[in-house]
Amino acid sequence: MCEFKVLLKKDDGFEEVANDIVYVELHGDTLTLRDIIGQKFQFQSTIIAEVNVPKETLKLYSNPMIGKILNFLEKYDECVKSSTYSEDLEEMWEEIKAEGSKMIRTLWMKLKGQ
Repeated sequence: MCEFKVLLKKDDGFEEVANDIVYVELHGDTLTLRDIIGQKFQFQSTIIAEVNVPKETLKLYSNPMIGKILNFLEKYDECVKSSTYSEDLEEMWEEIKAEGSKMIRTLWMKLKGQ
């Protein structure tokens, strides 16, 4: 059986956050991992960036924007499935756009606005 070592991307590389992982599930903005004895590891606003079966590693990427986008997509799918419109969807989208603009402004100030 293939058990994975899980590495979370950090600014200076990767940090091991779990090992012997045999199960992964994404629900909303929560990524849940379980190891061979059933211990649960949960990560918010995190996605799998790489699966390497020969090396038995999973690499994760985390960013607050990921959770917002995943929640938006889940709400969108609910609206499509139920054939209903929700103004919450618009609010979620505006929040995503505002957060993206803030990220860009912050980066600009850090790198060009000095």
